[in-house]
Amino acid sequence: MGKAKEASSLRRLVGLFTTSISSPTDPTISTVVTSSKPAADARQLQKVANKFKQSSESKRFRNSRRQAYANIVHRLATAKQFSLIYDILQHHKKYKEISEEGFVVRLIILYGKAGMFEHAQKLFDEMPELKCERTVKSFNALLAACLYSKKLDYIEKLFKQLPQKLGIEPNLVSYNTIIKAFCEMGSLDSASLMLDEMQKKGVEPEKRMEVAVNFVEEMRSKRLKLDVFTFNYMIRGFINEGELEGAKEWYNQIGKNDGAPDKQTYAMLVPFLCKKGDLRFATKVCKDIFARKKLVGAELLQLVVDELVKASMIEDAKELVELGKKTNFCRYKLNMAVE
Repeated sequence: MGKAKEASSLRRLVGLFTTSISSPTDPTISTVVTSSKPAADARQLQKVANKFKQSSESKRFRNSRRQAYANIVHRLATAKQFSLIYDILQHHKKYKEISEEGFVVRLIILYGKAGMFEHAQKLFDEMPELKCERTVKSFNALLAACLYSKKLDYIEKLFKQLPQKLGIEPNLVSYNTIIKAFCEMGSLDSASLMLDEMQKKGVEPEKRMEVAVNFVEEMRSKRLKLDVFTFNYMIRGFINEGELEGAKEWYNQIGKNDGAPDKQTYAMLVPFLCKKGDLRFATKVCKDIFARKKLVGAELLQLVVDELVKASMIEDAKELVELGKKTNFCRYKLNMAVE
């Protein structure tokens, strides 16, 4: 099976669960339009917001109570009180820390976690007016806010346009964020291309297969059946990274998921097993070929027989030769001769 067909199958599969994207709500109107809370609850939340603003007058509170900020934003967002979130975070512009990038980054992230990306971006755009330098740190915060807000259709545009416009060079965090977004969108091809770009630019990536594994686990969480092309992709990835145990595990996963390996599975896995010296598992795979009545090239099976003989595993080699003779779907003429 060619790489093009495998990639096509993966795209069809991942297209089944592409994340639907919702637009962040405008905090100036969300309370009026969407809030279903009784007026008494709304008044109570207003009091909570006012008290929080009073507490934020303390520099120590602003700099050390980060979890308190996360908690109140989560509480207000859950109640759909977006205007109160805006009021609290906008209130922080009066403090001198607003000229410090780390402080602004925190506010951008909080907007993102509330699903208020437009306000996160507005604050990012205002940073020069606030006499706050924009570096890759605040750029990464904006990407994260975009991801938190599920603006997955917009994050790629930001990633492509902003660095050149602002003279910012994306770093490992930047790439990890955009790759995570592609995985959430179900675009494994785009994630893989981004990994290639990282390597070209000399940015050391996290393990490539960690991205793929997370992607496949997301598919499983949605109870989608994985096809052999997906398993082959995973096996090939671990082979490319020289990860023997990973390749073996994903081969075993095919059977556990009521699937069946194909010719491509065996063609890439068997030579890798021999190269790594795992002849026990290579023998197991050959027996699977016979048991499943799969047609493969005789040279593939002969490779294992030859390696078994070299390793003085004669009985195992003889067993494969005999199995090749006895198959009723294809008679493999294997031999024990080794130069």
